[in-house]
Amino acid sequence: MTKLHVRFALVFAVVFAMALFTSVAATNLAVLGLVSIAPFAWREFRRTQETMESAAKVFLSLIVAICAWDLFTNLYAGFDLLSTLKALLHDMRTLGFVLVLWAVFANPSVARVAFWAICASVLALASVNLFATLAGRVPQGEYFTTGFMHMSHLSHMYGQALVGLIFVLAQMWLVRPSLSWRVAMPIAVLVLSLLLASERRTGWLMLAAGLGVWTLLNARRLLAGKYKWWLLLALVAAFGVVASSGVVHRRMALAMVEFNQYLSMTPQERATVTGAVSIRLQFASTMIELVTKSNWWIGVGSLGFTEAFHAAAARMGVTPEAGAAYNWGNPHNEYLFMLATKGVVGLVLYLAIFAQACRVAWGKLDEVQRIGLVMFVFLFMMSITSNSMMIDMEEGHLTMMILLIFLAPKSLDLIKNK
Repeated sequence: MTKLHVRFALVFAVVFAMALFTSVAATNLAVLGLVSIAPFAWREFRRTQETMESAAKVFLSLIVAICAWDLFTNLYAGFDLLSTLKALLHDMRTLGFVLVLWAVFANPSVARVAFWAICASVLALASVNLFATLAGRVPQGEYFTTGFMHMSHLSHMYGQALVGLIFVLAQMWLVRPSLSWRVAMPIAVLVLSLLLASERRTGWLMLAAGLGVWTLLNARRLLAGKYKWWLLLALVAAFGVVASSGVVHRRMALAMVEFNQYLSMTPQERATVTGAVSIRLQFASTMIELVTKSNWWIGVGSLGFTEAFHAAAARMGVTPEAGAAYNWGNPHNEYLFMLATKGVVGLVLYLAIFAQACRVAWGKLDEVQRIGLVMFVFLFMMSITSNSMMIDMEEGHLTMMILLIFLAPKSLDLIKNK
């Protein structure tokens, strides 16, 4: 008979999946529900004498280490303990929840239900947005939730979530060809929604780069025999969709225009840019200025980041009027953010967490679980060159859940092994 805390975990996991791209408040409530049953899950984990792989212990230890380092950097910067603890809860909570919820998702049933709930939620939202776009109800590149439901989080799934699910479903199809249309149709809908109904350039780049990595991970299958022709056919079909997508052409052309304009600007002119690409370039330049004027090893601390970022921008000629349009809490590059706030030590710890996550996954016998996690981590690492996981809570919660789903259970077993 299923334990009561497992039943609650299943419910909260489904609520989380439904809320992740639609409601921050409901997402927080679902996570709070999962946290509330974590003590019961840990008690059951110990009672049944469950063992944890040494690689998983190292992974969790690295999370503890970066949380401790975050605490130290703010204290070293001169902030009081209470403010520092609040900053730790805000900045590191998504990674911290991986520690707390590990035993909950060590139950394969909870992990599977959470994955399929996220998959169903993303597929449903992407499908509605695609059909609304094709029917002319929503302008191409916009999202039906913005006008009808006043939510802005739908665009976030067109990066890590949607592209990651494409590769997990593709891996399932590769491992079990008999699934055929049951995974082929969802993949087609997700790809079409990404290319025809999204304006997220990051998602398109992740799909292109991810295809190369996924092909290398499955080289023995995909580059020999009949599969190489299927891969070629998929590439031709994708290029055909890209060629017919006006939003892809428009957004990529705009990116090139902004990039070239930024290079031709003077430092004073660069201080006034507002385009999505150019402002990221300006943020990167400002972050480099900040890092060169601070302690490389320790950083300025997350609590001191906004003030240090302002000061670096002022040194580069950003006026208060121009700076009013900037989001000073999010530099849209998490590598530089970690380096600036936590120094070289913090950045190394941060990268080590995801490298160790891949090591844990690579020890799994379940091929879909193993390749799926590596693909998600690659997409996460690629996306944070222009976005964030720790600062933006939607991406952070998705990262947290993916790590738990794919790493905590010994075998995720999304497709039953014969």
